[in-house]
Amino acid sequence: MILSESDSWAFIFEPHRIIEVGGFLLLLAIVYIETGFFLGFVLPGGDYLLFAAGLFCGTHFLDVPLPFLMGTLILASFFGDLTGYYKGKWLGGRLFTGNNSRFFKVEYLERGKFFYEKNGVWAFLIGRFMPVIRTLIPMIAGAATFPFRRFLLFNGLGAIVWVGTLVPLGYYVGRTYPGIMRYSFWILVLFVAIAAFPTLKIMLSKKGK
Repeated sequence: MILSESDSWAFIFEPHRIIEVGGFLLLLAIVYIETGFFLGFVLPGGDYLLFAAGLFCGTHFLDVPLPFLMGTLILASFFGDLTGYYKGKWLGGRLFTGNNSRFFKVEYLERGKFFYEKNGVWAFLIGRFMPVIRTLIPMIAGAATFPFRRFLLFNGLGAIVWVGTLVPLGYYVGRTYPGIMRYSFWILVLFVAIAAFPTLKIMLSKKGK
């Protein structure tokens, strides 16, 4: 399927269109890529995508059982972070010596490293709900040679908490208020505002030092 320019922009401003156009498999692919690759900086927000998946499941637009939906999304998120960990391990110190590009800035890594050093293992749980940070943490952990078994444990817990919070929330809202999708843009704005607040706080804290 070839998307028009307006449809392409809709993927950014209305991430639930991913589910409408591509369905279940594309949803899993986007969650995997968003958590495991630098492309996560330009892909639609994972938080809203998980919420929208639950919403679509609750309104039966996405004809997938809720437990199966959650289980596969947890696996996609888990293996996305695992990919990021191995990428960071392979790059090592080179991870922090790259150049800025149109979508990636070395400053992103500095913020992620600051967040990781400040929060330790909690970064794997809290960072899941923060755009950009959730993509960086596994790579930074790999570059810092964080113990692999501990990474598997906290990566798994983070995936369960992330998916287990947002998907059931979307499912409940979809079952209770089936007409809520009319306000999808404002839901996205709310999610971006909530997610951006802790990231902004980290930036201000770092500048204040």
